[in-house]
Amino acid sequence: MTLLDSSGRALPLPPDPPSPVPDEVGRGLAAFRAGDAGRARELLAAAADAGRTSASGHAAMALAGIGIGEDGLDGPHRARLEQAASGEDPWLGPLAAVLLTPDFRSGASADPDGRLLPGLAAWLTGDPDAARDGFGRTFEARKGTAAGDVAGLLLGALLVQGGEPEAALEPLRYTRKMSDGTLAAFAGHLEAHVLIGQGKKERASTALSYAHRASHPAGGGDAGLHPWVAVRFGELLASEPWMDIVYDQVEQSGVSEGSVIREPFESAQYQKEVSAPALADIGLFLFPATFEPVHAGLDRLKEWSDERYERARRLVLTLYTFVEDGRDAERTRGLAELLAKLDLPRPEY
Repeated sequence: MTLLDSSGRALPLPPDPPSPVPDEVGRGLAAFRAGDAGRARELLAAAADAGRTSASGHAAMALAGIGIGEDGLDGPHRARLEQAASGEDPWLGPLAAVLLTPDFRSGASADPDGRLLPGLAAWLTGDPDAARDGFGRTFEARKGTAAGDVAGLLLGALLVQGGEPEAALEPLRYTRKMSDGTLAAFAGHLEAHVLIGQGKKERASTALSYAHRASHPAGGGDAGLHPWVAVRFGELLASEPWMDIVYDQVEQSGVSEGSVIREPFESAQYQKEVSAPALADIGLFLFPATFEPVHAGLDRLKEWSDERYERARRLVLTLYTFVEDGRDAERTRGLAELLAKLDLPRPEY
């Protein structure tokens, strides 16, 4: 795969692709939809407890979906949400973190029609059509209420992951404008994903800058969601360092481009109570050339999935220009060894 453009610069990181449901998780979901909940739990628990991998993350979310369908938001299945939130999946992780928050609980509990939680359970257990119907009906009927905000967020998230990004923008923008804190931050996070895919990088940077502030606990957000937003924001800034949001900070504050790009990864480190994506470690520790946590993060992502490991390779390549310093022989040697280990070309400045 081509990693550099014609000038020898790292190509921008693409939007994160939704991760496919692993076969072993698919078998558990099929058993559940066939009415055999006991067999489904057995298969899904085996996958969820078999190491820190993409399959375990998907299985944990599926088990949480079964639990939500039976017991609502309370019960032992919350531990499975925490497991998914602490994993490496860029879709399941932030969604699980949001589902654990009081903001989500408050909005979902205010649903007078009782469609949101059954719809959520349907989505997490492999029936997106039923989920879309429930979210859509509640969104149209309950605009202007807390339940409408949650419905818009869930509908937008479902549409983005289901490959309908254009349709997702209306409910996501509605929730971002009508709510605040965690719900608005997650809506902005997802909206930016759509905008990046459309090539609207400046608008995406505005949405992610807002989501980054709103997701931080100091801004009324949540420590579980913030690291995921921070990673996506840092990736975008590193991919598009000529955007206004970078240029303005460089001009106004006299800092380097690298300092602006490093800040989101650094903010993620202070909110790693629930979620601790390894990409945050890689993005932060490359700057001081502290290679041990970088290599540890790469190992965690390699165990998780080939796709996440490839994402880490691309992030290292994208950040290389901002962390290389020919005056520092030890840094130069460490970066050269890292590129060689990852079989990456050396980018040009």
